[in-house]
Amino acid sequence: MPIYEFECKDCSNKFDLMIPNADKDKVKCPQCGAANIKQLISLFNSSSGGNKSSNIQPGCAGCAQQGG
Repeated sequence: MPIYEFECKDCSNKFDLMIPNADKDKVKCPQCGAANIKQLISLFNSSSGGNKSSNIQPGCAGCAQQGG
């Protein structure tokens, strides 16, 4: 089941829920109970099972090490 990120348009609370895609329109804010919810863009990571040395470094931590 996917994890979706939401933001309440009434109280600006941001929260994550693990729900089926079909239930996204039934989401209510856990803080204020409002149904005035906006789904946020979620980033995801998928593992290719490849060589660990080919993984991209997070942020710019690996930039200085790669040289140029």
